[in-house]
Amino acid sequence: MQTANDVIETIKTLPVLEKDKVFDWVEAERHQSDERPPNGNEVEAPLKRFRKAQDWVRKNRAEYMNQWVCLDGDRLIAHGFDALEVDRQAIAAGITVPYLEHIVEETDLGGWKCKLLNLIKPTCTTPCWLA
Repeated sequence: MQTANDVIETIKTLPVLEKDKVFDWVEAERHQSDERPPNGNEVEAPLKRFRKAQDWVRKNRAEYMNQWVCLDGDRLIAHGFDALEVDRQAIAAGITVPYLEHIVEETDLGGWKCKLLNLIKPTCTTPCWLA
C-alpha cells in the first residue's frame, strides 16, 4: 500500500493538466465530505455531554449560585464570578467547546422558569415587557 508521501511524489511527476485533475478530485472529495450529514456518533456524543452538563447544573445549582461554571459533560472544569476568567481556564484545560453557564436564582412564572430577573419589576409579578 502506498503512503501519502508516495502518492505526492508520483503526482509531482505528472504533467500540469494531470495535476489539475488530481487537484479537482481532491477538492470534490473535500466538498462532498462537508455536505455529508453527520452520522449518529457525531451528533450523539456532543448531545450526551450537553445533557450531562445540564444534569450537573441541576444537581449542583445551590453550591455554585451566582457563579459561572464550565463543564465538560458532568466534569467541572472551572468556576468563578468572572466569565472571561472561567473561559480562559477552560481553554487552558484544553476544552475546545466549553459548556458555560451562569448559575442564578430561578423564578417560577406559572410553570416557566425565568433566569432574567432584571426583566421583572421588584414591586409586582408582571414582567416589564407586558406592563
